[in-house]
Amino acid sequence: MQTMALKADDLFRMSWRGPYIPPAPTGRSSPKASAKGFYQQIAIDNGLDPRSLAFVYRPQKHDTAVVVAATGAFVADVIQMEYSYTEVSNTTQTKIVRQAFLHDEHRGQIGSAFGTESARYDSESNLLSDSFHGTFQYAIKDNDPYSDIPSWLEAFSPPYVFSGTFSTGARVRDLTGN
Repeated sequence: MQTMALKADDLFRMSWRGPYIPPAPTGRSSPKASAKGFYQQIAIDNGLDPRSLAFVYRPQKHDTAVVVAATGAFVADVIQMEYSYTEVSNTTQTKIVRQAFLHDEHRGQIGSAFGTESARYDSESNLLSDSFHGTFQYAIKDNDPYSDIPSWLEAFSPPYVFSGTFSTGARVRDLTGN
């Protein structure tokens, strides 16, 4: 019998915020979109307490997800940056500049992001810290066949245009070993 050691995901809380432009803007300041909207909707969809969740960046996967904050247990994918990107880095892969197309599992490509990522590793190549910050822009179109828009957008009809900034913060420990 062979024992397999499971490697935990590297997870870092992510701030994701900025205005979104609803149809027929009123001239007032635009409502703000944030990571809170992602995990509140995912909590509703999964019967979970939103206060128990965290929106995170997973550096090895180049994507974002919602996890249980206390354990790092995966709940849902949110936005992926892994399918189509260009990055330039130093020789040690500790400083990376990345332009990536944003995808979600339902709509495909929805926009793009540009950011700078700094990583620090120990002598065994384990990721100790990760700092990723930059800008994003994406849209949800009129002809979108999916109705899984966050509840805070239901007062408006598509299309929606989002733009803003993102940055990573504290590590969320993945105690699941996945």
